[in-house]
Amino acid sequence: MSQEVRFQATVQAPRERVFAFLADHQKFARLFGGTCERVKDGQGDVNGLGSVRRMGPGPLAFEETIVTFEPASRIEYTVTRGSPIRNHLGTVDLRDAGGATAIDYVIRFEPKIPGTGGLIAAALRTALKLNARKALATLEG
Repeated sequence: MSQEVRFQATVQAPRERVFAFLADHQKFARLFGGTCERVKDGQGDVNGLGSVRRMGPGPLAFEETIVTFEPASRIEYTVTRGSPIRNHLGTVDLRDAGGATAIDYVIRFEPKIPGTGGLIAAALRTALKLNARKALATLEG
């Protein structure tokens, strides 16, 4: 069964600055309270189209590949190795919001093991709730 996790926020910073933060793999991982490493550089930008990042610790790590990279506007990525999910697509859209930047971040996926999708979605929501606003607050001011 398909799952969706959505996170929305408004950050008091210009879109270019918010995009640069979210495009940086290590900073992006802070939304979830984690760390990551870049496995492969992207085309034209080290974090851009085709870039691959490894998220998570040791044997729980999985890889994500950037499939859309539209500066100051949109990033899409998909899990390409590891992970208990399939048919994954993460989409981050940015738009102007009266001098600030509105973020609409949607993660869609299907669990590989039936019945686990709700648990995985809940874990993602919890991680975002605990970490994302704090990480994004570093852009303000």
